Amino acid sequence: MRSTTAPVTAPVAPGRFPLLGHLPQLAVQRVEFLQSVRARGDIVRIFLGNRPVFVLNSPEAVHDVLLKQSRKFGKGLLFDVARPFIGNGIITSDRDFHLRQRRALQPAFHRDSIAASVGTMTDIAEEQVSSWRPGQVIAMDLVLRRMMTVMLVSTLFSTERPDGAAAVAELGERVAEQLTTVMRGVFVGTVLPAPIASSRLLGHRRYLAAAAALRELADTAVRQARQDPAAGGDLLSIMFAGTPGNPQGMTDVEARDELLSLLMAGAETTSTTLAWALHEIGRRPELTERIRAECDALPAGALPGAATLPFTERFLREVLRLHQPSWLLMRRALEPVRVRGVDLPQGAELIYSALTMHRDPAHYPDPLRFHPDRWLDRPEKDLPPGAYVPFALGNRKCIGDHFAMTEMLVVLRSIVSRWRPRPVEGHRVRPVVHALIRPNALPMRVSPWPAD
Repeated sequence: MRSTTAPVTAPVAPGRFPLLGHLPQLAVQRVEFLQSVRARGDIVRIFLGNRPVFVLNSPEAVHDVLLKQSRKFGKGLLFDVARPFIGNGIITSDRDFHLRQRRALQPAFHRDSIAASVGTMTDIAEEQVSSWRPGQVIAMDLVLRRMMTVMLVSTLFSTERPDGAAAVAELGERVAEQLTTVMRGVFVGTVLPAPIASSRLLGHRRYLAAAAALRELADTAVRQARQDPAAGGDLLSIMFAGTPGNPQGMTDVEARDELLSLLMAGAETTSTTLAWALHEIGRRPELTERIRAECDALPAGALPGAATLPFTERFLREVLRLHQPSWLLMRRALEPVRVRGVDLPQGAELIYSALTMHRDPAHYPDPLRFHPDRWLDRPEKDLPPGAYVPFALGNRKCIGDHFAMTEMLVVLRSIVSRWRPRPVEGHRVRPVVHALIRPNALPMRVSPWPAD
C-alpha cells in the first residue's frame, strides 16, 4: 500500500555548476564525489548537465529499488547507451524478455555445470603460471585480463576445431582488447552529453570499431555453432535448445546478444577483481602464506569454494568489498514510485554505487582497512540487506556470481601455490576510474616458494 505520509524532497548535492551540473566533480573525483553526497540523505539529486539523477545512498534504498520494488524499475541510461552496441542481452533487456532469457541461460550456471568447468579453468590457469620464470616481472593486470577472457571464451566457443586451444587463446586476446575500449565508450556516453561523448578526441571512433569487431566475433561463433552443432560450446547449445517459455530456442541475434552480454559482464569485472586481489597479496605476505597453506591442503578432486577454501573465499569477499570494480550502476523508474519517502517520477534516472556502500563505517568498522577476517566478526547475513551488493540483488543479480567466484579461487590457487608475487620497487599502484575501477598498472615480480 502506498504511504500516505508527505513525500520528502530529495536534497540537491552542493557545488552544482550552471549548464554542467555536477559533471566537473564526476570528471575529477568520481568515487570521492559519490562518497561525499552520502551524508546528505538516503536519496540525493545530482545533475549530469541539466539532467537530474537520483543517487541511492542507504542499504535500505538500494534494497528497495533492487529487490522489494524491482519490477517498477528498468535498467536506465547506462544500459541505453550500451544497447545499440552489445544488443538486447541479459545485461540490457528488461521485464518479460529479460526473465525469459535468464531462465534459458540458467542451466549453464548451475553448480553442477560450473563444477564440470573447473578442470578447464585449472588447465588454463596452470598453463599460464607454469610459463613464468623466477624473478620475472609479470604485468599482472594484462595477464589476468587475457586469462579470464580465455576462460570465459572457452565456455562460450567451441575448441573442437583443427586449431583448437590456440584459436581460443588468440580469440581471447582479441576479445580482451575490444572489451576494454567498448566499456570505456559506454561510460563516456553515459555521463557526458551526446555531442561531447561522440567527439573524436574522446575515442568515439575506436569505440564504434571495437563494438563492431565484438559483434562480428559473436556473429561468427553463432553461425559456426548453428551450422555444426558438434562444434558449439555448452552455452551456445543451451541457447539453441528450446524451453517451455521459448520452444524454438534463441534466434541467432538473441544468441549473439547474450554472448556479448556475458563477455562484457564476465571477463572485465573478474579480471579487475583478481588484479586487486594480487595487489593486496603483494602488500601482505602473511595473507599469501595463509592462502597458500589452505590451497595446498585442498584434497585432490575437491572443488574450490567457501567450504573447502574458507579463508581464500573470505579474502576474495573482502577484495570485492574494498575494491568493488563496478563503481556505478543505474536504474530507471518505469512508473511513479516512492522510495524511502521520496516520490520519484516515471522516467527518473537512479544511480547506486556498491563501492561507496561497501565503505560505510556504520556497517564496516575501519572501512578502508583490508581485513578478510571481518567476515568472521560480522557475516554477510548479519548486515542490513543492501549493505553488501558485489553482484547486485534480486532478479537482476549477476547470473554468473558463483561462476566468477569459482574462477577467481582457481586462479588464486594456481598462482599462490607456485609463486610469491611481490610489488615492483618504485611503482605506485593507484586506481583509475572509467567504466570500472582498475589499477593503473600492476607489474609484480614472482619468486618460487623456498623448499620446505
